Amino acid sequence: MMNVLQVIAAILMLFFLPGYTLINMLFPRKGELDLEYDQLYRIGLGMGMSIVISILVGYVLGYAALFYSRYIWLALINLTVIFFLIGLWRGGYPTIRRLLGYEEKNKYDRLYMLEDLLKRRKEKIKKLEELDRLSKLSPRGERYREEMKKLIKEIREMDEKIDRLKGVLNEI
Repeated sequence: MMNVLQVIAAILMLFFLPGYTLINMLFPRKGELDLEYDQLYRIGLGMGMSIVISILVGYVLGYAALFYSRYIWLALINLTVIFFLIGLWRGGYPTIRRLLGYEEKNKYDRLYMLEDLLKRRKEKIKKLEELDRLSKLSPRGERYREEMKKLIKEIREMDEKIDRLKGVLNEI
């Protein structure tokens, strides 16, 4: 079992993580690589760059006569952590930034939050329209009307958050 975990960790470290974090460091914002296939490009470029990084690390360690698995692991892990931290500082990884509380400080994070709120609001409005239609057609319309009241309350709360975040558009 341990050998399987070691192989999975080695494959991730050699063929994915360093390059993916490098790409996220260089292009931290969603949609910078491509509007539609951004994540696919990040994964593909990350895999290619991980191979390049692994070769370069191996070359440097071989030149320094330190080509041992311990040093390769340390170098790749350190590079991955450095790329991740710089990417996080530059605005990448919006979910992690939201958990750490950075979202209110950075105008780009607030813009991302505004975009997310607008998408969720649109989904809730569609659900509200569907509930309205069902309440008129169904003999159990009262149950749908109760759900509609809850949704309207959620939409109002979202509208308040959106109004607070709209000031970001003036900053840019």
